[in-house]
Amino acid sequence: MGNGANGKQSQTCGGLVQGLNGTIESPGFPHGYPNYANCTWIIVTGERNRIQLSFHTFALEEDFDIVSIYDGQPQPGNLKMR
Repeated sequence: MGNGANGKQSQTCGGLVQGLNGTIESPGFPHGYPNYANCTWIIVTGERNRIQLSFHTFALEEDFDIVSIYDGQPQPGNLKMR
């Protein structure tokens, strides 16, 4: 656990997804996730493979939650979607 915005306790979550298929879920799914959750998922595939993201159930709290997708390291030049 670390400190999130406003010094609140944050829950770190995430992981590594490898192979031909995978599933990413937030902590507590299908119920609500904890406040100040900070989840980072790394998706690794072969050099010539493509990654397709499909969101089946998706809910964000406006003005608090964001989803960012990077191609490579999480730095501004690699940001693909926010």
